[in-house]
Amino acid sequence: MSIVFSSRISRRTVLMTAATAAGALVVGARFTSQSQGAFPTDNLKTPSQLTAWVRIASDNSVTLLASQSEMGQGTTTTLAAALAHELFLPLERVALEFAPFDPAYRDPVYQWMFTGNSQGTSSFYDVMRRAGAAAREMLVAVAADRLGAGIDRLDVRNGTIVHRGSGRSLTFGQLAADAARVPVPASPRLRRDELRGRRIERWDIPSKVDGSAVFGIDVRLPGMLVAAVRSSPRRGGRLARFDAVRIKQQPGVVEVVELSDGLAVVGNTYWQVHRALSEAQLEWHNSGSTLNVGDAVPTAYTENAADDAFLTHKAVGETDAATAIKLQAEYWSPFQAHATMEPMNCTADVTSKRADIWVPTQGVELAQAVVGQLTGLPSDKITVHRTLLGGGFGRRLLADFVKQAVMVSMRLERPVKLIWSREEDMTHDFYRPGMLHRIAGAVNREGRVLSLEHHVVSPSHLLYVFPRTQFSDLKDWTVSAKPPQEVDIMAVEGLLDIPYDIPHQVVRQRFVDLDIPVSVWRTTGHGPNNFGLECFIDELAHAAGHDPLTFRVSMLSKNPRAQKLLGLVAEKIRWGAPVPDGNGRGIALAGAFGGLIACAADVSVKGNSVKLNRIVSVVDCGRTLDPRIAESNILGGIVWGLSAMRTQITFRDGVPEQANFDAFDPLHLWETPPCEVYFVDGDEKLGGTGELGPVPVPAAVCNAIFVASGKRVRSLPLSNVGFGFA
Repeated sequence: MSIVFSSRISRRTVLMTAATAAGALVVGARFTSQSQGAFPTDNLKTPSQLTAWVRIASDNSVTLLASQSEMGQGTTTTLAAALAHELFLPLERVALEFAPFDPAYRDPVYQWMFTGNSQGTSSFYDVMRRAGAAAREMLVAVAADRLGAGIDRLDVRNGTIVHRGSGRSLTFGQLAADAARVPVPASPRLRRDELRGRRIERWDIPSKVDGSAVFGIDVRLPGMLVAAVRSSPRRGGRLARFDAVRIKQQPGVVEVVELSDGLAVVGNTYWQVHRALSEAQLEWHNSGSTLNVGDAVPTAYTENAADDAFLTHKAVGETDAATAIKLQAEYWSPFQAHATMEPMNCTADVTSKRADIWVPTQGVELAQAVVGQLTGLPSDKITVHRTLLGGGFGRRLLADFVKQAVMVSMRLERPVKLIWSREEDMTHDFYRPGMLHRIAGAVNREGRVLSLEHHVVSPSHLLYVFPRTQFSDLKDWTVSAKPPQEVDIMAVEGLLDIPYDIPHQVVRQRFVDLDIPVSVWRTTGHGPNNFGLECFIDELAHAAGHDPLTFRVSMLSKNPRAQKLLGLVAEKIRWGAPVPDGNGRGIALAGAFGGLIACAADVSVKGNSVKLNRIVSVVDCGRTLDPRIAESNILGGIVWGLSAMRTQITFRDGVPEQANFDAFDPLHLWETPPCEVYFVDGDEKLGGTGELGPVPVPAAVCNAIFVASGKRVRSLPLSNVGFGFA
């Protein structure tokens, strides 16, 4: 499958501001449509588009367009504040609107319009500063001409440009139309960055508190119908028989639409169509997957992991071989559902002339492409209106639910909001892939790690985001530094550049093709990989008779940032202080998403019950912009990481066995331990915090369980080895 995007370039109609590799401003791309977003700006009068990111109306109202989706991570607040700061505007003076699809809003690193991978701030913060500075200089240039004054005599104050000598002034609104015709400055002068360390009130919180926030499930359109959908329980199955007449006789039902792998019932209210679909007697062809993946590691993984050469420790020299302690272990991370609080949904209004969709999506560009392929409409006749997301975690990068909504709207020729039930959402997810790790290492009595070999067996994380043909011929490959582009790098991320100085390292990946739809999941490959790596580092430390903290620090002589983190987390958790019998402290370190994080856990174990006493995380994400937003991301990540220690998706005859929160049970509020987050600020490049928090949590807790109980946890969830949270 290939996707081709085309657009007519017109610098006058749109001004794209993006960072190039050289850091210059790039102008180009064309707005294909006007976005109404989740929070449309009222009373805009003759708005002028100064750049792709700034729209100013003659009434002096200013609208900032957000390229990133808001799913609770707070990125849109930080980016809007950076842009507003360059315009000398407080954030509360501007309206915020989600941008439609346009190449102007593509991530400058990946050249794809999406929200994920903790990229929002690191990719767009400098872009927003330059966009705001460019718009400001364009406005000032017009003001200088009208006022007959030098630019150096003009002050910008809260939407007004004032001549310092005479006090004469012009508003942004009075200048905007002419400013939109001014060439975009190639290198605008930036203000001093005063946002670093500053707490900013998030724009999305008040509406979430008072209930006025618009999520996808809240969208209302005139004449809109509502659809519920049921897809084949087995992947690859097909609907064999259903009674359309009987379904249509149910209250509120308007139409029944057969889909490629299921059925949609359309009517007046969700509960009417949901009940009608639940009571429908649907019969399915017994085709499709029959795979079983239960609590134990699936046979397909263990067979593919077998590799005698893997265990030879070729990196250990002859002098060390006689005295080296050799260790090997297997670790298993299960399939996981995204389990977003808001299930998948999309509202589509498709006619022969245009298509509008309202959707909580992370993958705007993919959604736009899917709509185009289904309808045959050109890009400028398709508008993706983004709403707030009730959880994303990578699930909403994909557009399978968008496809269903568009198909139903096309069939009925009227607007339709399609909503998945919780059961549909959980049993038709694109799951985090189960991952098997076989790790071998050698350490001498002095505590020096001589070699480390890490063998990962996993389905592709990227299989359903990128074309399958990229992976069709891949069965096994070995990577030593940077893998080739066609390799699914997410399966080995966090392993190719571990923070430790170990002289001989080998990382191997084997692709296992299971008939289970999988994709990216918060932490992507970093989470499962860190669980195996940091638990094994702990095992090496104990095998050599060394303290796990000092053992790690000794391997970080070339990484003072990581040493600093470990020192602080040890201080905060009171590492080394006496603990009662049955208590233990564990530690883990991770480098991910451009940042570093150390996590320490204090637990008590009584029988098979694990009590979480305290979790401490210390973070170095380069520069900490808004400490409150960063802290909330890490805290939420800790809870996410703990939840992943007891949830899983298993399959019997190809059907997921967990369908709702009674069987897929994340951590509850009353179970959440005291959590502390500390930041070590540096001058390094910005890193992300949205997905960083969960990464080292499972390893830190499992290492603490070993100290408290003497039992190693090498398989998650904890129930696999007889443990559970108290």
